[in-house]
Amino acid sequence: MRRILTLGLSVLFLSGCAVVEPGERGVKVSMGVMDKNLLVSGLQIYNPFIDTIVRYSIKQETVAGQAVPLTADQQPITLQYKVLYSVPEAQLLTLYEKYSGDPYAKLVDPQIQEAFRQVVSQYKADQATKNVNVIKNQVLVMAREQIKGLVNVVDIPITHVDLPEVLQQAIAQKQVMEQQALQKFYELDKAKKEAEITIANAQAQAKSIELQSLALQKSPTLIEYEKVKKWDGKMPETFIAGSAGTLFQLK
Repeated sequence: MRRILTLGLSVLFLSGCAVVEPGERGVKVSMGVMDKNLLVSGLQIYNPFIDTIVRYSIKQETVAGQAVPLTADQQPITLQYKVLYSVPEAQLLTLYEKYSGDPYAKLVDPQIQEAFRQVVSQYKADQATKNVNVIKNQVLVMAREQIKGLVNVVDIPITHVDLPEVLQQAIAQKQVMEQQALQKFYELDKAKKEAEITIANAQAQAKSIELQSLALQKSPTLIEYEKVKKWDGKMPETFIAGSAGTLFQLK
């Protein structure tokens, strides 16, 4: 009888013990009334008939999520992301009062989903795929504003972006056309520059000839100088002499 009684008391005692793990805090609720003193890590004693202990992690957690908002041109875009967050110890009692249960599911995730919906609606589909980091930063700012510090949202990195197959093909075709247009512009610009260089060279050559002509007109001796410059050093074999213009052939 004593053994049965001892065993019963032991079971009763153990059922009234709870362990709050390191990195956790506990909120004790007695008959619906919340104890305003948090339970710290370690063994905690409570009355299993009237008390309940709710544990909260105060360590940084990572949760994967997915949002499927509509873009400005009404195209669905699938965004896969991760949420890095932690629960401030000072906010645990408030979180229990307003969001009893998982604060991520009841507070953080709904605000992030709404932030993605509002932010992505400002971008067309092809723009959204090019501005993933900008969208992430805007969502992070908006979510933090709405959560108001009850949960510390550290970051929301977007890990994957997916569009409908038809839309992906349309965007790819648009990118090809843009590349072709850029190549054509480059070729036209190159031809224009080459033409400008040709014109500039021609103008410079014409100006040089004009200056040489003016110089020859002002200085007759320059003509003789130019002749000497062009002489190959050989004596002519035929020359004209006398007023009658008689030709002489040298042998």
